[in-house]
Amino acid sequence: MQDYLEVATKIAYEAGAIMKEVFAQGVAHTIKSDHSPVTDADKRINELVIQRIGQAYPTDSVLGEEGREMQESSHTWVCDPIDGTAAFMRGIPVSVFSLALVVDGEPQIGVVYDPHLDRLYTASKGGGAFMNGTPILTAENTELAHSYIETDGHSGFKNLSFFERALAADVRLLSFSSTIYAHMLVATGQIQGVVFPRTSPWDAASAKIIVEEAGGTTSDVHGKNQRYDRDISGLVSSCSEAFHKNLLALIAPSV
Repeated sequence: MQDYLEVATKIAYEAGAIMKEVFAQGVAHTIKSDHSPVTDADKRINELVIQRIGQAYPTDSVLGEEGREMQESSHTWVCDPIDGTAAFMRGIPVSVFSLALVVDGEPQIGVVYDPHLDRLYTASKGGGAFMNGTPILTAENTELAHSYIETDGHSGFKNLSFFERALAADVRLLSFSSTIYAHMLVATGQIQGVVFPRTSPWDAASAKIIVEEAGGTTSDVHGKNQRYDRDISGLVSSCSEAFHKNLLALIAPSV
């Protein structure tokens, strides 16, 4: 796994350089058919990942938000070139590059890079999780009351009762525009949970392995395991197994 991690890390720093270049110049964007924004940096980084993975591992697949190169392979690199494009294009420095190696549906390597704060999050299966080379750990919370949970708006929920129950349970709700950014805050113990109810695997694959290797718990929105090289049933990440059970119970009527 170390070779894979080194390749992913090099790509992350290259992607970060593009993000910083475009961010400093001012960000133009267009709107895709799903009404989400996309910038030139998103497209350049997605193509960079396809090229670099193709050079290093020509038989592997790449599944990116802005393009893909699929092979008949058990190894799929799942990429979000810029998670948090809505913030990025507005000049708000809350966005990250995300890349995961998924083998037979299970993330084995995860790399997330925040170029604004120069924070590189990495993890490999069974190898622990790190930020800039220093081990990271989730918090030890078990109760929902007074906890901080991130969810990126209402999209993906069947109904909005989750928000009412969260407020009644004295949960503090946050939204950062970048769900991967939020998962990294779970991995470092800064918040307690993230609820992501949508279907895009590039918003989940790297987060799953980094949070778990940091000591946290993850699942789909129904508490089940799933593959991360195809559409998903959301991702819930929590600081602990006990907190995760409580969070799943809180969101169950809305998903």
